[in-house]
Amino acid sequence: MVTQPIQDLAQEANAVDVSEAESHYLIQCEDILLISSILQPIIEEGVLSGESQFAFRIWAMVEDLDAYSYLEVQAKLFIPGEPEEMQGYDLRFVLMGKFHSQEEIPSEAMVEFVKTYTLSLLWPYAREYASDQLRRTGEHEVVLPIINPQAVTEQLVENDLVEVEITEQAQEK
Repeated sequence: MVTQPIQDLAQEANAVDVSEAESHYLIQCEDILLISSILQPIIEEGVLSGESQFAFRIWAMVEDLDAYSYLEVQAKLFIPGEPEEMQGYDLRFVLMGKFHSQEEIPSEAMVEFVKTYTLSLLWPYAREYASDQLRRTGEHEVVLPIINPQAVTEQLVENDLVEVEITEQAQEK
């Protein structure tokens, strides 16, 4: 077997090298954790089919240079053709993103960050997690839809739908 060396993408004319700290955002995601999860069958007498439904909410806590942002997701997946006793699955889980600022910033800036970026950063992980859980039941479709994070985030911010708690340590500064 003959292998060819991997080309250095950073040397390509249309590539963007983001190795330098100057190209990094001031706040970085340090970790994404699964906090809780429940998957149960939907069993309702007399209901033979329904429409799948997806909902989420976001809340966060800001503490000094750190923010803990939570994305709670519920996916009710109805599966056509399932036996009469089971119509689909109800999946509910919470992901937490831990974010850290590289420099001292006002707590209001961290609050603005979590309100603006939590959905964009955590939704892809939520989609993967939901799909993985349903694959384990034998379902092979992608569960959560691709959403327009800019439009949904605009709705979240305009309607003040993200609750953020600032701890006393962060408030004192």
